[in-house]
Amino acid sequence: MNNQFVGIFGIILAIILVSILVVYAEIILKGMDYEEGIIPITITNTMGKVEFDGQWSHYDEWKSTTLTELKYNDGKIILRSAHQDGFLYFLIDDLTDFTYNRIADRAMICLDSGDKSGKKPDKSVWCYVAARGSLNGHTLNGGVHTVWMNYLGLVKSHPEYIGVGGTSGVNDRYIITPHAAYEFRIPIEQIGFQDSYGFYMQVVNGDNVKTFPEEFSGEYLRKLPSPSEWTSIISIDKSITKK
Repeated sequence: MNNQFVGIFGIILAIILVSILVVYAEIILKGMDYEEGIIPITITNTMGKVEFDGQWSHYDEWKSTTLTELKYNDGKIILRSAHQDGFLYFLIDDLTDFTYNRIADRAMICLDSGDKSGKKPDKSVWCYVAARGSLNGHTLNGGVHTVWMNYLGLVKSHPEYIGVGGTSGVNDRYIITPHAAYEFRIPIEQIGFQDSYGFYMQVVNGDNVKTFPEEFSGEYLRKLPSPSEWTSIISIDKSITKK
């Protein structure tokens, strides 16, 4: 009787574990829709194959990364994310920007290593900017006492930071019509090694602005929302801080 009970218990436990693994795999491989509020980021070993030129350089370039689909009333943005060897990697694939506005088209990713409770960006907030047609990304840091600059100040970029904007097309996994895309490599040592960050994304296409969280989107640039209103990006398996 005891052996039978143990056997049944073992089967139930195995089913539960398999279910958990299936859910985890779906999160990692398929990503999460933005309405669920949190972006997962996974570890990979393929980022050495990325060519930072602002496009899908080959079909499998960003394949082994977390996929997050950001849906808007007038289109969709694909966000791919991963981390490897002390860097965070992001691809912003703007599937709705078919016009070319050099430099005016740009994307920004902001990360907060603090507790996200502040009403304005402090020193724990870092924002990384990539402009279309430019190989030189810029870095902004919070803690500046200037309202019109969103409390952010331009600082010297980390020597290993990469932020580029370009035009993706023929090798793109989603659409082959030429459109805007942005690639980032962000050194984790600059923002601090941890498994959860506040996250905000802004993509500018002429007079159209798309953000994540989505509620700050619109036809013109607004001030940077309070970090307390951002979402989060999370390493579910805690592999960013894992030694």
